[in-house]
Amino acid sequence: MTPRTPADTLADAASALVREHDTSDLLVRLVRDAATLAGGAAAGLLVRASDAAHLELLAATDHVATHLEVYQAQQHEGPCVDVCTTGRPVMAAEASEILSRWPVTGRAILDAGFRRVQAYPLVWQGRMLGGLNIFGREEGTTDSESARMAHAYADMLTLVIAQPERAADGEIDDRLARVLRGRVTIEQAKGVLAQRLGVDMTRAYEVLLDKRDQDGTTLTKVAQQVITEAHQR
Repeated sequence: MTPRTPADTLADAASALVREHDTSDLLVRLVRDAATLAGGAAAGLLVRASDAAHLELLAATDHVATHLEVYQAQQHEGPCVDVCTTGRPVMAAEASEILSRWPVTGRAILDAGFRRVQAYPLVWQGRMLGGLNIFGREEGTTDSESARMAHAYADMLTLVIAQPERAADGEIDDRLARVLRGRVTIEQAKGVLAQRLGVDMTRAYEVLLDKRDQDGTTLTKVAQQVITEAHQR
């Protein structure tokens, strides 16, 4: 069997999201791919319950990962618990570190044959949803590329959880209308800049993009600012 690549996963997830899909099945597939492509042997996904008082298992690659995630939730201790509390990635690269940081659940992790753990937050527009926990068999620091890959999977899992399985036609129409209004604003701002700077529309658009990158904001907000400043002149 040909090994799956990040492109395969992205294509499968994107295809599922634009069609009617089984969310539970898609989450399991993404968690499995996250473990494999981030250099792990197993993975699990814990999420905050509706009352935000405790964590619940949402998906796991196998029975061992299921047990470890549930055990973390029960003991209120572990890498996935920490990441759900702090909102920051958590990593432990060797057995001694795992045991010293999590004396109870760390022992269970080691007994299951894992010697490296990493966990990444699932955050939707500032709201902490849960954490993706990846377990590795070998000790060693997770390289930056694997960490980026795992974080990207956490973000993809967040999108799958947050997106409704089926949006009403009216809601989609409203979203498209908002985007189109933003597009009109950008075009107006390009015209303002072209006239003010004495440049063509191509250069005006580049100026908008440069200002967006410098300000660390969105293109629509930059365009609105340009238009507002023009009205105040």
